Amino acid sequence: MAASMPCKDCASGVLHEGTPLGREETVHGLKTYVTGPPPGVDAKGMVVIIPDIFGWSLNNSRVLADRYAERGGYLVYLPDFMNGENPKVLVYPGSLLSTVHTVTDPKTPILHKIFPGLRAMTHMPFALYYCRASICKPRIFSFFSSLRSSTSLPIGAAGFCWGGKYVTLLCQDTERSSSGKTLLDCGFTAHPSQLVLPMDIEAVKMPLCISSGSMDFLLQPEGYEMIKEVFARKEGELNAEGKRGAMFEMNVVDGAKHGFAIRGNPGDEDEKRRGQMAEDQAVDFFGRWLVPNQGWA
Repeated sequence: MAASMPCKDCASGVLHEGTPLGREETVHGLKTYVTGPPPGVDAKGMVVIIPDIFGWSLNNSRVLADRYAERGGYLVYLPDFMNGENPKVLVYPGSLLSTVHTVTDPKTPILHKIFPGLRAMTHMPFALYYCRASICKPRIFSFFSSLRSSTSLPIGAAGFCWGGKYVTLLCQDTERSSSGKTLLDCGFTAHPSQLVLPMDIEAVKMPLCISSGSMDFLLQPEGYEMIKEVFARKEGELNAEGKRGAMFEMNVVDGAKHGFAIRGNPGDEDEKRRGQMAEDQAVDFFGRWLVPNQGWA
């Protein structure tokens, strides 16, 4: 079972308010948004966010990175894995959110949808082509390898939509750093896209938490059940070996659509609550599997 191709839910949502508290740096060759715990607090670990198709500059992702840093006490990196400085790469700009809303809003007159629709259509083929796996996977894995070799802190990853696929692949432990260490310690993903089921989940070896909505057009009920079945089997095998379980979680948020964890409407109480649930799940999972002496290693 392969996930469906992107549709309007991959490019729709609300641009969040708030001023990011971090800074931009170049980390292992990539421009990166960097944020950390409050002053005077030592970082307990690192979390690398692999964003959705809107990339590293989306305000929503940066504000969420700040919350991970504050709530978990982590050093958080949000790298430009899509190489957005390349003029050929037209990753989705944040302004596209309002464009897609105009096109999909039934109240918008047909004639008023033409130019916004054309604008939206110009981004998708370029983004899909220049951000394809053969280009971005080596860049992502190389970053994690370099990061692992440069720090003694535990490393987690949080991926959304487009980024969720890569967190899943990283959790398969198919590549190691130059020192032979795993590239990360655990992963969290919300509404991942482009998963190949059950293959991608069967291959997972590292602690992984997946949060998705009951109305997500990509996974749908059969996808959730397939993941839950595989995870339950993996947990059973761990328990049989006498190892600590609860390494694998599949959380379904009732009423949530694709993109709810990163682009939900904070002005809508239900959407805000669903987004908060995904954030809480990530913070809880990292607290159990990323913090030293509490994880699986």
